[in-house]
Parts: sequence; C-alpha cells; structure tokens
Amino acid sequence: MDFRIEIENGLGVMTFNKSEDIMNNIFLSLKVPKGSRLHLLRRAKLTDRTVTLAEEYCREALQWLLDIGRATKIDIFSERDSKNIHRLNLKVEVIQADGREISFQTFVEVE
Repeated sequence: MDFRIEIENGLGVMTFNKSEDIMNNIFLSLKVPKGSRLHLLRRAKLTDRTVTLAEEYCREALQWLLDIGRATKIDIFSERDSKNIHRLNLKVEVIQADGREISFQTFVEVE
C-alpha cells in the first residue's frame, strides 16, 4: 500500500492515508530532480522558449505513466504568473486508466 502525499503550499507532506490515485506518481515525477528536468530552468529567463521547455520537461517526466498504462492522457498548461515575474505556473491534467481525472498544479521559479 502506498501512503498519500498531500500537497500543501507547493510542498509534499507524507500522510498515513492510503493513496487511491496516481497523484503521488505525478508529484514525485515532477518535483524530484532525478525524475524531471524542470529544476534546470531555475537559471533561465522567462521567455517563450522557457515556457516550451517547461511543458516538454513535464511531458517527458510523465511519459512513463502512459507507457505502462497507468494513464491514458496527459495535458499540460502553462502561464506566466501575473503577480511574480519570476514564476511560471504549470497545471497538469491526467486521465488515469480507470477514467478518473487528476489535476496537479505546480510552478517553476526562474530568473
């Protein structure tokens, strides 16, 4: 049994609740440097190229969910934060194999 990681203020907090979806997989794939290249954008300027790279890095990090059949569809949306010029907001929507939709939001700090 996997324990659920709850997201609080962009940070993952381990709980003793049973995980019944693939949110843990999404969180770890995007937030752990070994699973995602998003951390490489910390030194980048927030340009159209950086936005494109962030979306590509998300897709790359989550591709394994499609490959092994845990997800059937992954959509990634990005937008520049209107209040913080050094932040790119990312929203990931994943359709699990059982049809449930999982939504995950995160951000990338850039220069």
